[in-house]
Amino acid sequence: MLETPVPLDLTCLLASGHCQGRTLNFDSELSKLDRLAEGVTVKTLSGVVEHIFGEMGFAGDEIHYFDPVNSYLDKVLERRKGIPISLAVVILEVARRCSLQAYGVGMPGHFLVGDAHDSDVFVDPFKGEMIDRSQAQGLFNRMHPSSEFNSDYLSGVTNQAILSRMLNNLRIIRMKARASKDLIPILELILCFEQPSVAEARQLASALESLGRIDEAARQMEALADRSDPGAAIELRGLATRLWSQLN
Repeated sequence: MLETPVPLDLTCLLASGHCQGRTLNFDSELSKLDRLAEGVTVKTLSGVVEHIFGEMGFAGDEIHYFDPVNSYLDKVLERRKGIPISLAVVILEVARRCSLQAYGVGMPGHFLVGDAHDSDVFVDPFKGEMIDRSQAQGLFNRMHPSSEFNSDYLSGVTNQAILSRMLNNLRIIRMKARASKDLIPILELILCFEQPSVAEARQLASALESLGRIDEAARQMEALADRSDPGAAIELRGLATRLWSQLN
């Protein structure tokens, strides 16, 4: 349905390793997805869902929903628990290995998986259930009772958008916990995409500064300024100058 040049499985694992400060065995982790796909006997999207959730016991983590491990693909594969978007990645990658076409659906508040061959068929990854378009809309309405549903919410998104959303979830979790050390690697990855956000760059500088890593913060701001548009570059270089002045 969409051109998705970013390899979702490997990219999510790379992000997981970076955010956890761990070196992962990527061949071993990817083989777990291979084995899941090998166990699918009915080569349909519903067959993939039945195998992952019914036979292998994957499920949404209702008790510790906001635990960061639910956003790390290696941990999701190990624990067989996750949140909608991370479980969606498992579904998408197992489906791809089964030569099935599925796509991520970035509905606000609850990520879904869509069937590329039937625009009325979706998967609720948190429940491990097949749903139709009206049920997807009903899910949105229950979560956002004061908001109007837009059919575009059920459109497909790119793999890069999936990774960006996963990282943003982690960013929010770490910010709420005031976990500066754990926030830094997440922001570093977020700021790799296209034009850096000044707001997120400032968050990174603040997190580094709070840990006394002022010279690193200044260097990061200068590097981000070098690939920003002129207006943002001025702000980021000014921030870098302020940081350097603290070391004089």
